Amino acid sequence: MLFRIVAILSFVSGAQAGAHEYPALGEYMPVSNVGEHADMMTDVKKFVEALKEKPPNYVLAKHIYENGGGASCKGADKPRTLKAFATKDLSTESFADAVYGTGEAKDYWHQWFMAGLDGTDAWGSLGETQRSVSLQKGAMGLMTWYASHELEAAIAKAKTEANRVDTKAPHAWDEGWAFYYGTDGSGSPWEVSKKRDGDFPDSAKVETAIVPHFNSGLIGVRTATYNEDKAIAHMNVIYDMWTITYLRAALKYLSITEKSYNAKAHAEGYAYWMAISGWAKSKCPAGADALTAALAITQTEIKAGTYCAAKKKIEACYDKLGISCKLVGEYKDAGVKGVKCSEACDSPENTFPDGDAAVAAVEGKHDDVTCDPGPPTTAAPSEGDASSAVISSVGLATLGLGGLLHM
Repeated sequence: MLFRIVAILSFVSGAQAGAHEYPALGEYMPVSNVGEHADMMTDVKKFVEALKEKPPNYVLAKHIYENGGGASCKGADKPRTLKAFATKDLSTESFADAVYGTGEAKDYWHQWFMAGLDGTDAWGSLGETQRSVSLQKGAMGLMTWYASHELEAAIAKAKTEANRVDTKAPHAWDEGWAFYYGTDGSGSPWEVSKKRDGDFPDSAKVETAIVPHFNSGLIGVRTATYNEDKAIAHMNVIYDMWTITYLRAALKYLSITEKSYNAKAHAEGYAYWMAISGWAKSKCPAGADALTAALAITQTEIKAGTYCAAKKKIEACYDKLGISCKLVGEYKDAGVKGVKCSEACDSPENTFPDGDAAVAAVEGKHDDVTCDPGPPTTAAPSEGDASSAVISSVGLATLGLGGLLHM
């Protein structure tokens, strides 16, 4: 009898809690089924873990990159892949077109990942740390890149009234959050923002501040609340907040690496900056190029004065980037773990508009799908293979700003 009472109470509790509603992803409430899209972060974690092996398992990482990890699936025989994200032509989308306009190839992310995974071009003469860590952190940039695609796709789809139902344009917007946040935020671009907020504590808290703008964009592409201008405005705020996160990473790790050279920190700063360097260059070439050159991964030391000179040039761009010194803040360990500059940051004030609260939960169901990407079939290269590769000037040229020289 007691068991029956507990069971009944559990059922009622589940119903009241919205047991048949799409679950929230962090503080964001999707209105469509994006569980499989959020699972993409599980596959990214598998990619990263392969690269953290000793020695890095490039064969497995490449297999996951090309064939998926089996967690995020379009169907039982259709894994979602990082390669597909890196090779999709995103022309006509504002974020991608800004990057393409700086001279990047349509598949620049793919070219970069393949060079790193195969140990070709400049990677042949670089250490294992630079190569493996760059690939790990580069995955965050690629996921951010593809999240932008989903936001842009949502706005484009919503131009047609029939597409404003939750399974169409709003679904694409939900996908943008799912690719940015994952299932629980761990190992995701969102987590990068959380960590950088901690490094720059007296400034914008992107971790929480970005969510209302995702909410606002979703509202802007739904049938009853359609407002294209609203969706675009808040999408651009999201891009500005991404700029803050990855710029903070670049500044932190460049500061650390100049004070005392650290290959891991160098690779982190270099790869994180890649996520936003093209977008920044489209708005301020001089400042973006200065930071890109300062972080060039082919260096084995950062000369004294590099950090402060590059920091000053990118700070002069803050207004064009829609951000400010107050929003970016200062690295908390400057002068301790990293270099501290004598000149204070100075820029016009920029503030972000208010966003919205999460929308009401929508009834729906997520059926978990698994798919088999198959086992890696290529034998692992010998330890000396990568180090014997020759830097190809042609290969470096084709990689543009996303390339290994990164200058």
